[in-house]
Amino acid sequence: MSWIHKLYDTYENCKSEVGVVGADERKTPLLPIGHSTQNAQIEVVINGEGNLVSARTLGKEETVTIIPVTEDSASRGNGVLPHPLCDKLQYVAGDYAIYVEKKNAEGFYNEYIKKLEGWGNSDYCNRKVSAILRYLKKKQLIADLIGQKILLCDDKGLLSKSVKMGASEQSDAFIRFKVEIEGEIESSVWLDPAVYESHINYYLSLQDEVKLCYVKGKEIPCSEKHPAKVRHTGDKAKLISANDESGFTYRGRFTDKSQAVSIGYETSQKAHNVLRWLIDKQGYKNGDQVIVAWGTKNQELPPILEDTQDSMFGEEEILTISTEKEFAKRLNKAISGYSSDIDTKSEIIIMGLDAATIGRLSITYYRELNGSDFLNRIENWHKTCIWKHSYKNVPDGVDEKGKPKFKRITFIGSPSPKDITLAAYGDKVSDKLKKATVEKLLPCIIDGARLPYDLVNSVVNRVSNPISMENWEWKKALTINCALIKKYRYDKFKEEWEMSLDENQKDRSYTYGRLLAIAQQIEEFALYTVGEKRDTNAERLMHQFKIHPYKTWGIITDKLKPYISRLGSKCSKLTELMTKVNSTMPYDEFTSQKKLEDSYILGYYCQRQVFIDEKNQRIEENQKKKLEKTIKGEN
Repeated sequence: MSWIHKLYDTYENCKSEVGVVGADERKTPLLPIGHSTQNAQIEVVINGEGNLVSARTLGKEETVTIIPVTEDSASRGNGVLPHPLCDKLQYVAGDYAIYVEKKNAEGFYNEYIKKLEGWGNSDYCNRKVSAILRYLKKKQLIADLIGQKILLCDDKGLLSKSVKMGASEQSDAFIRFKVEIEGEIESSVWLDPAVYESHINYYLSLQDEVKLCYVKGKEIPCSEKHPAKVRHTGDKAKLISANDESGFTYRGRFTDKSQAVSIGYETSQKAHNVLRWLIDKQGYKNGDQVIVAWGTKNQELPPILEDTQDSMFGEEEILTISTEKEFAKRLNKAISGYSSDIDTKSEIIIMGLDAATIGRLSITYYRELNGSDFLNRIENWHKTCIWKHSYKNVPDGVDEKGKPKFKRITFIGSPSPKDITLAAYGDKVSDKLKKATVEKLLPCIIDGARLPYDLVNSVVNRVSNPISMENWEWKKALTINCALIKKYRYDKFKEEWEMSLDENQKDRSYTYGRLLAIAQQIEEFALYTVGEKRDTNAERLMHQFKIHPYKTWGIITDKLKPYISRLGSKCSKLTELMTKVNSTMPYDEFTSQKKLEDSYILGYYCQRQVFIDEKNQRIEENQKKKLEKTIKGEN
C-alpha cells in the first residue's frame, strides 16, 4: 500500500491548497475530506434568514462545484441516497412532486431534509447550512425558480421536457447555494472553508466503528466504499473495490473483504482527493490512460511526457540553440533550476493508471525515486534521444481578427511519446496502440531502459516509404526517426552519432544513405530546371533500396543518366560528390546482398540537410544583394 501512503503524505504537505479554486474553475481543486465535485446547472442565492434573493443558470466554465458527500452518496447508483447539502432538484425541492411526474418523488426530499436536519441541529452546525435548511423547508424552490424564469413549464403546468439544462432535462438540474450574511465575505457555500469544516466534523462524529488502518497502522474509523472520479468527474472506476461478495474478488483467499485490506476513511479520502487533484493539474491523459508524476512536497517537476522544448526550455531560449554543445549547456542549466527545489531527500512518485474494466482502475506503472535520481534520468533521456526538429508550432500573438497565430520553429531535443507514436503508426493509430506505445516508452524515460527496437523499426519502415505520407508528415517522422536511432545505438552499442554530416564515417548503411540523398538531389535539380514537380525515383524506390541496396542503386543510377546528360556541367559537383562517396565503400560491402541497417537514415538525412542548408544560404545571400541594390537605388 505504498502508493496510498505517499499520496496521504502529499495531502498532508499540501493542506494550504485544500479548497483553493484557481483561475480556471474547470480544474479540480484539492478537495477536503468528505467532499466531491459535481457539475451544477443552477445557482440559488438566499439570505441569512432563509429567504430567496436571486437565482441564475450557470455557464459551462463555472459549473464545477465542491459539495459535501457521504460514503453512500458519493458512490450512489439506484436508491434514495442524498448528498448532505447541494443536490439535484428531486432531493432539494419540496414541491418537486407538483411539477414532475415521478414515483416516490416526496421520498427523495424527505430523506434529504432528514439528513440536513441532523447536520443543522448538531453541535457542528454552520449559519449558512441553517439558512439553507430554513429556506428548503418552505417547499417552494421550483416555484421560485419558475418565478425567476430559470425553469419553464409546459401546457400542463409541469416542467417542460423539451427544455434542457446542459445535456439533461430541467427536472435533473443540480442546485448549488450562496448564502449572503452581513459581515461574511464568502457567500458561496462550495468555497467556504467554514462549511467544509462543519461537515467534516459532523460526519466524522457519526463514525464510531474502528478497525486497523493498514496505511497509518492505527485503530481508526475505516471505509469499505472508496471514491471513484479519480481521472475525471464522470469516472466510475475505483482503485480499491471489493463489492462482489458472490464472485471471486476476494473469495478463495479471504472469508471477509476486510481481511484483504482495511483503510481509514480519512486516509482514503486524502489519498484519492490528492491523486485526483494531481491528475487534473499535471497529469498526462491519453484516453482512459493517465500518467502523473509528483513530489510529495508539491515540488515543480519537468513534464515527463513532453518534448524537450515544452518540458525544459522556454520558447525564447530554444530558438537560440543551434548545436549539440549549446543544447547540452542549456539542458544542464534547466536541470540545475529544478535541482534547487529537488534533492536526494525529495520523494518523487510516477504512477500510471488505466481502466481494467468500467468499474476497476489498475496501476499499470509505479516508481518511487529520490529527487536526484529522477532528474538524472530525465536529463539522460533528453540528452541521448535528440535530433534537430522543425515541426513545432508555437503561439505568435493574434491576427487582425483576434485569432491566435502560430509560427514554425526549429529546436534540438527529444520528441514527445505522442509524436513518436504518430511517427511510428500514423495519425490513424488506435487508442489501444497509443496506450501501449506510451507504456513502452515510460520505462525508457524513467528507468533508463533501452528503446524497444520494434518501435524504432516501425518508424524506419514508414520513413522508408515517403510517398505514402504528406511531405510535412514525412519530414517530421524523419527527424524523430533519427533521434530514436541515435538513442538506440548509443544505449546498445555505445555509438555516438552526430547530427551534422560525418564525411569520415565508414559505416556501409550510412554511406549508402548519403548516396541516396545525392541521387535525389540530382533528380530534384533536373526537375526544377524544367519546372516539373513530382516524386523522384530515389523517393519512390527508397523502401526497395533499404532491402536490396546494390540492386536498387543500379536502377536509380540508370534512371539518373538522362537527367545528368540534360544538366551537363550544372550538376558536375553533385556527380563528383557521388563518385567520391561511392569510392569510400569497399567493393565487397558495396556489392553485398545484405539489407541496410537503420543508420542509412542518418546518412540520408545528414547529406540531404547539407543540400538544404546550402540552398537556404543562397536564398539569404540573394535577399541581401537585393536589399543592397534597393538601398543604393534610394540613395
